[in-house]
Amino acid sequence: MAATDDVGRIDHPLLTPELLERRLYQLQLAGTAQEADTLVCLPTGLGKTTVSLLVTAERLDEVGGKALMLAPTKPLVQQHAEFYREALQIPDEEIVVFTGEVSPDDRAELWESATIVIATPQVVENDLVGNRISLSDVTHLTFDECHRATGDYAYVYIAERYHADAADPLVTGMSASPGGDEEEILTVCENLGITEVEVMTEDDADVDDSPTTPTCSGSASTCPRRSWRSANC
Repeated sequence: MAATDDVGRIDHPLLTPELLERRLYQLQLAGTAQEADTLVCLPTGLGKTTVSLLVTAERLDEVGGKALMLAPTKPLVQQHAEFYREALQIPDEEIVVFTGEVSPDDRAELWESATIVIATPQVVENDLVGNRISLSDVTHLTFDECHRATGDYAYVYIAERYHADAADPLVTGMSASPGGDEEEILTVCENLGITEVEVMTEDDADVDDSPTTPTCSGSASTCPRRSWRSANC
């Protein structure tokens, strides 16, 4: 990834040119999430979806396959779909929405031709149980509001199937409030197969005009450096 112009825009083969502003903390989080199954804890309004989108773009460009993004409500699914269609240089018809309003037969057909599927978890769970879709070629799976991944919520079953079925799995969990204590966070991580936790506060993320690198926390002592860089470097 590269940043262009004075404001700092992210340049990537799959991103719409000049659209996404360069945010150092987002690039750092995306760099970590490209390396391992990661829980990204970021306050509301600081761009969790952008972090996931950056990882999806890099995975599709480098590895191929398709991406699946899950969100708990229809409005969130539609919101994410609109953002992905705007921000990615992928034909709109290849970024599809799965909710209960789309028939099972139509979902099965759309799945085959889609590059990115954005869905409510219940329909994906139903399609997996009914053998209408396969997660084998999904190279990036995002769980929005991943703190819901407890008990018998659909996220838990989908994550189990994903790690078992996918040829090259990578999970990103996103939440502004992953849990009230360490035990709850560990439960979510275990249920989603997550090994890294990145927690960032508003103070940590206040780096837009600063060259410093925000502090990351989790099992890794430092943030892995990837190909995110300034075009002027």
